[in-house]
Amino acid sequence: MTKNILAAAIDIGTEFSSYAFSTVNESHGDPLRILSPDLRCAPTERLSMGTPTCVLFNPKGNFDSYGDEAEEKYSTLVLVDKHRDWYFFRRFKMMLSNEKVYNP
Repeated sequence: MTKNILAAAIDIGTEFSSYAFSTVNESHGDPLRILSPDLRCAPTERLSMGTPTCVLFNPKGNFDSYGDEAEEKYSTLVLVDKHRDWYFFRRFKMMLSNEKVYNP
């Protein structure tokens, strides 16, 4: 039985977020072989190494989408004037760094 060992990183940046990962099986003995997929950003299909740092929550406060998908969905909601009960946050990283996290 082969063990699949995975290392992953998520970078939540001020304007853009991205991710990278590596597995023992895929690295073929090279620990520096790291995969960081290109992201195709809708609607222009521009190639980017990141997605916008923004998140959308539905009217009940539940997570709906992140990044390009969140921006696109919120824009559509605005166009049809159905955005008022939704929660859209853009470039929130610096706000998080100033908050104290409750840790019991």
